[in-house]
Amino acid sequence: YRQNAQRQEAMDEFVSYGEFLQSLQMKAEIKPFASLYLERITQLTNKTNQFNLTTRRYTMQEMQSIAKDPGYITLYGRLEDKYGDNGLVCVMIGRKNHDILHIELWLMSCRVIKRDMEKAMFDELVLAAKEQGVVRIVGYYYKTAKNKMVESLYQDMGFSFVEKNGEDTVWEYDVKKHVPIQHFIEISR
Repeated sequence: YRQNAQRQEAMDEFVSYGEFLQSLQMKAEIKPFASLYLERITQLTNKTNQFNLTTRRYTMQEMQSIAKDPGYITLYGRLEDKYGDNGLVCVMIGRKNHDILHIELWLMSCRVIKRDMEKAMFDELVLAAKEQGVVRIVGYYYKTAKNKMVESLYQDMGFSFVEKNGEDTVWEYDVKKHVPIQHFIEISR
């Protein structure tokens, strides 16, 4: 709480939000799931509701299985800045089907919203997808009572709208057209 109060005070000192983000000197570790973090990944998956595009829930055993399966691209994100370490705050799971990647889970802790972590994670997902021969990424937004804040995330990231099923939407992204998204986070791979 003290670190967040310090961040809030510092934000008031800057003319632009971008300058504020740059001043945080953010560093992220973004890597495939590691056994060391599977417990935290599972915990975050089962309690994060607001920034969670599909709100799928997984058991520890399911996470262990996904982490070992070459049919998936998994990423966790840890974020720290000059005020402290936020810990593991972001999780992505994509299931490969030939040259298409289906995003089954994309969530982020509310503690780091509006700090560009979602942009850094998406850039890393595209990089990993390219390395594995993926040409298209399909994203799903399943509306819940709590996740309205991410309703336009795929659109904001440059995905094309595919279809709407009731309140839920499907989006596509052409990996070949990817241009890294500007963010203020230094990435450690």
